[in-house]
Amino acid sequence: MSNPKLISRDLTVKDTFKLSKFLISWEMILIYILLIINIALIISQPSLYFANGTLSSIIQSGMDLSFMVLAMIFVLMIGAIDVSVASIMIVCSMVTGLMMDANFPSFLCVICGILAGGICGIFNGLLIAKLKMPAVIVTISTSMLFRGIVKIILDVNVLKNFPKFYSTVAWENLLGIPISLIFFLIAATIFGIILHHSKFGRELYMIGNNPTTTLYSGINVDGIQILVFTIMGLMAGISSIFFVGRMGGGVSSTMGTGYELNVIAICVLGGISTNGGKGRVYGPVIATLIMAFLIYTLGLMGVDANSRKILIGLILILAILIPHINKESIKQFKQNLSGKSKKASVTK
Repeated sequence: MSNPKLISRDLTVKDTFKLSKFLISWEMILIYILLIINIALIISQPSLYFANGTLSSIIQSGMDLSFMVLAMIFVLMIGAIDVSVASIMIVCSMVTGLMMDANFPSFLCVICGILAGGICGIFNGLLIAKLKMPAVIVTISTSMLFRGIVKIILDVNVLKNFPKFYSTVAWENLLGIPISLIFFLIAATIFGIILHHSKFGRELYMIGNNPTTTLYSGINVDGIQILVFTIMGLMAGISSIFFVGRMGGGVSSTMGTGYELNVIAICVLGGISTNGGKGRVYGPVIATLIMAFLIYTLGLMGVDANSRKILIGLILILAILIPHINKESIKQFKQNLSGKSKKASVTK
């Protein structure tokens, strides 16, 4: 008969091991980074940090990217990439703005703007899935195409007629919590359930790990790729609502340039593998807040926009390198441990 005390002790050890593993997980490391940035802000600018509305403003400044981040998780998960998202977002903004100028109902203008993003996404998906073109080449090309269309239509004009609720959802709070953050967390929960607890989510992981095997297992890889890029386009359309609202209700053809790199950087920082098939939704959610706080902190320090781009590039490189460094370190540690065990057994 087994000893209950020994069983209890074994369970305790197992639970402790799980806790220690959780505390050094990538998501927890991101939380530590977020805490460090906040502590640095408190120490350097205590009066500003605790001023009414500061935290809300920081969070709201990163919410126009957040919805594209969620969709980019799916894109990266299947081993693809989309660098046309910023251009699609501006296309969506333009469609809504032009329809508002033509006195269409606000609700219809918003829906058509979002659907325009979906159409752009379908176009990307068809080129990638059906013509077997590399995603990075396709989306670089369509980024130039979409941006060019906007520049031809708008020229130097600025669209200023947008639904009033754009500014409300971008800047207002509900019970002290930014409305944009509430929408983001709801969307993140939905995306998390889809990715981690649905057949579609499992198929995304499978495609990212081995698309050929997934295809032979009877899964419609082409259809899933098209759907993923369609979701990306639709989420760029939703992001346009928060983008226009945050920009004060005005849109020109040159706005949003470089946003796609920020979106990708946030996903990679959040632990999503650029090779596909690895990552969770929680990481990019935390990384979105990190990027918002980091950019705000750099602005307070007087760091110019170009230097911030350099920093984002370095973050992107480090976020890709660190997991590989960790893998090599763990592998080396195991080899050393195994070698010591063998020597000890030989000595005995």
